Amino acid sequence: MQGFRTRAGLASVTATVLVMAGAAAPAAAAPLSMTLSSTNGPSGGGNSVIGTVTATANVSSPFAAGTTPTVQFQAGTSCGAMAKAVTQIAVSGTTTSAGVLTVDPDTVKRISTTKIAFVVPSSSYPATVDGSTSTVNTTGLVLMGTQTTAKWSVCVYDSASTTSSALIASTTYTIAVRPKITAILPASSPAAGGQSVTVNGVGFGTGTGTSATTANIGGVSLTGIKVASTGTSFTGVTGARAAGTGLVLTVNTPGGQVTSSDPDNNGLVQDSDDSTVDAPILFTYSNGITIQPSTGVSNTKVDIDVKGVGFSSLTFNSGDSGTPTDTKAHIFLVKDAYVAASNRGVAECKKILIISNNEVVCTLDLTANALNPSDSSAGSALVPDGTYTMTVVATGDSSATTDAVNATILSSGATFTVGPY
Repeated sequence: MQGFRTRAGLASVTATVLVMAGAAAPAAAAPLSMTLSSTNGPSGGGNSVIGTVTATANVSSPFAAGTTPTVQFQAGTSCGAMAKAVTQIAVSGTTTSAGVLTVDPDTVKRISTTKIAFVVPSSSYPATVDGSTSTVNTTGLVLMGTQTTAKWSVCVYDSASTTSSALIASTTYTIAVRPKITAILPASSPAAGGQSVTVNGVGFGTGTGTSATTANIGGVSLTGIKVASTGTSFTGVTGARAAGTGLVLTVNTPGGQVTSSDPDNNGLVQDSDDSTVDAPILFTYSNGITIQPSTGVSNTKVDIDVKGVGFSSLTFNSGDSGTPTDTKAHIFLVKDAYVAASNRGVAECKKILIISNNEVVCTLDLTANALNPSDSSAGSALVPDGTYTMTVVATGDSSATTDAVNATILSSGATFTVGPY
């Protein structure tokens, strides 16, 4: 009986030891979900991204002080439990089948216990292996074969060890074709906007949300953007903007941003690739207006809606007051281009209502005798039938300089025809 008790006691002790050993090894904390400042970017990398996680009760300081996390891009939909050895990107059809890239530690910055910044790989890391230049992923995180987009796992580890590191956080990141601009047609718009513009190039996203293409010219957004299914062109409509030259078109796509000041999107003024455009493609907002209606019957009065930019800064006469040659702003019906000293127009659109900075309404009185274009004196006959240009001037002073007059330009949108309609 004594021996039995001893064996039972030993069995009890053994069982206790096993239970205690199991309790001493808690399961590793699950990796945190990371949010990126940008979830997509250009093939070839080189762009900077911020990653943010939310601390938990189990992981209060994901990115501990004094440490530099290891960031990897891994092919597939999930991250390995430990960091992996760098491997060459490979594809099967349009699916990424292999590839591991480590972000250069010099470009990984710990901002806080929950935030890091890093640069998407644009070249090999490490740059050398056993004293020789690396030949693995020499162009960084890129599309391969016929891919137009590719999703990668972003994996953050506590070290670079492939045998003992632990996964801290993970998320996904999509690369797309780096956009380029080859042409803007036309490269001008009236200040009132409303001009349909076609932009040719590559890498324009056809999706919605973060996969959409947006664009602006001189800070004013293009609206109604429609992208060709090939991603090689899109159309959009200009908004109203103050007149200006040398304006830059900025396009945002899933593959990053491109500007018409660097249309081939390589950061170089000139390179050896003759197939891409190096010279800036700049845009002009002309000092133009659009009007509606664009026709009127002789010997009638016509209310005209004039759209442009900058009307709030002009001082017009009230009602029928003032004279055509005073220093107030005026809207004239002009044959060809306005010249203050010699071609001032044949009629004035008066009784101006300023609707907004971009719109005014005036009344063109075709029952009155025409003005003498040379000096704005009253003539002896009605305005002749014909085609004219509605022109806004900042001053009616016949001695004013061209800059002071700031006459709106000749344009099809400002054409007005007097006839027996």
